Amino acid sequence: MKVEVVQGSLTDGDESVLVNASNTGARLGSGVSHAIRVACGPAFQGHLNRELERLKGGDMEPGDLFVSHAGDHPHAKHVVHAAVMDYRDGISFAQVAPDEARIRTLCERLWPAIEAIEGGPHSVAMVALGGGTGGLGVRMPTEVACETLK
Repeated sequence: MKVEVVQGSLTDGDESVLVNASNTGARLGSGVSHAIRVACGPAFQGHLNRELERLKGGDMEPGDLFVSHAGDHPHAKHVVHAAVMDYRDGISFAQVAPDEARIRTLCERLWPAIEAIEGGPHSVAMVALGGGTGGLGVRMPTEVACETLK
């Protein structure tokens, strides 16, 4: 296994799996989600809406994830949507933001989910989950991702 940490665009590489720092509704709004929406094509959000309803019956819980195809992405075949931000109705702003425990839960679920994708082994492109909109920065989410990968 080779692990490489690089700075760059999540959607521009040759990786077979992209990890989306998603929200609980898998809505592809801004930041990483926006880049994935653009790279995977205009029909991708509709596909996610149908898959989320089929698999989860609606929104995910924080810390949950699901795997989809990558739409029209030129290289990636799959996207793992990891519910970092809690955008469910009735959730207060204080509950929206992730913490280290949520990132750890996501990463502990992430690696087995990727291993279960047919056609492996896979190369993976992911960001520091919760590092942007979640306000966690880069260091802690990256360390947690590496610790759970071990």
